[in-house]
Formats: sequence, structure tokens, C-alpha cells
Amino acid sequence: MLLVLLVTQAQAQTSILKGYLRDSITHYPLPNGTIINQRTQKKVTTNDSGFFFLDATSGDRIYIQVPEYNYDTLNYTPFYTDILTIYLSPAGSILPGVTVRANYTKYQLDSMSRKADFDTIRGNVAPTVDSHAPEGFGATISMDRVWNKKAKQKVKAEKQFNKTEEQLYVDYRFSPQMVSYYTGLKGDTLRDYMSRYTPSYSWLRKHQSQQDVLLYINDKLKLFKKGAKT
Repeated sequence: MLLVLLVTQAQAQTSILKGYLRDSITHYPLPNGTIINQRTQKKVTTNDSGFFFLDATSGDRIYIQVPEYNYDTLNYTPFYTDILTIYLSPAGSILPGVTVRANYTKYQLDSMSRKADFDTIRGNVAPTVDSHAPEGFGATISMDRVWNKKAKQKVKAEKQFNKTEEQLYVDYRFSPQMVSYYTGLKGDTLRDYMSRYTPSYSWLRKHQSQQDVLLYINDKLKLFKKGAKT
């Protein structure tokens, strides 16, 4: 009876579940993931290292969610004494070439949505040259465009938006998940390869086929491994 009582008390005690969320392919940490205790409805978010901690008692059902990843669950037990490492598999939409509607990939749909949102927030940008001049006059310069601080901010925002879109396109065409899948590299080794050999936006625009990218990956992998041996 004493043993049963001790076990029951241990199960009723609240403990702290600690763990890391990582990509199952790349082993990269997954920040901004959501960990939810179904019983208490308490939720926490993983930090930049993918780390989290959450109060739990034995038998609590824990939900793990990260955008663009398949969700997972676990039943907490006090025997989880060490820090867990939970690997989530990417959803199909995170990999290039996946068509989600008509002839558009998820990247293309997201890009169109971002552009529409940006245009709504930005509003219209006044043209520098006004071709609709008063009768009898030629083209006139819109001084509002030249001197107006708000207009300049809009132009700056548009440049930043285009720069961000270029980076998202590179991330889409040359994602760490895809590179890891074809090279077998993971974690810090994969991160080193990506920092050295991620192609430029202009190169990717000139090489539209997936075959071009795969050949590029293979060529750079040979250089990467050769460098590792020297």
C-alpha cells in the first residue's frame, strides 16, 4: 500500500518537461514552435535554439506544432528525466516543386499573397514624371515624389520588399531540407555547406530547372568534401 501511495503521489506531482525541437532532415533547430499541454491548455514557444520547457504531470498529452511541419504528440511521463530532442518532419509544401493549386507552387502563392498585402499597406507611389501635364506644357516633375519624405519611405520599403522576396526565392529553390536530402549533410556540417555554396538569386533565375540545381549541389559537394580532407 505504501508503494502504491508513493507511485500515485509521484504521478500527481507537476514536473517540467524540457526539450529541443529539430528538423528531422537537417537537424536544424526549430524556433517559434508551439508546445501545448492539452490538460492545462498552457502553451510555450521554442526559442532560437529550438528549446522549450513546460509544466506537466504524468499522463498529460502534449501537442507539438511548427508551421509547415507535420505536428506530433506525446504522453508525458515522469520518467522523462533528461532533456528530450523531438524531430519533426517537414510538410510536403516546404520542399520545392510541390504544386498546391492549379499550376502554382506554394512559394508562388505565398509570394503573390505577400505582394498583395504589401501593395495594400504601401498605397500608391506618386510618379516622378507626370505625363498628364496642363494643356500647353510638356512633362513636369512631381516635386512631391522628389521631396516628400513619405514617398521616399515607400520607395525604400519597396526595395526592402524586393530584397526579401529574392531571399525567399533562394530559400525556396535551395532549401536546407532539399540539400540535406541529396547530400546527407546535417546540423553544423550542413550549415557550413550552405554558407559557402548557396547560389545567388540571379544564378537561380538563370537556371530554372531542378536538374541545374542538383548538378550544382553535386559539384559543390565534391569541393566541400575535398576541402574537408585538406
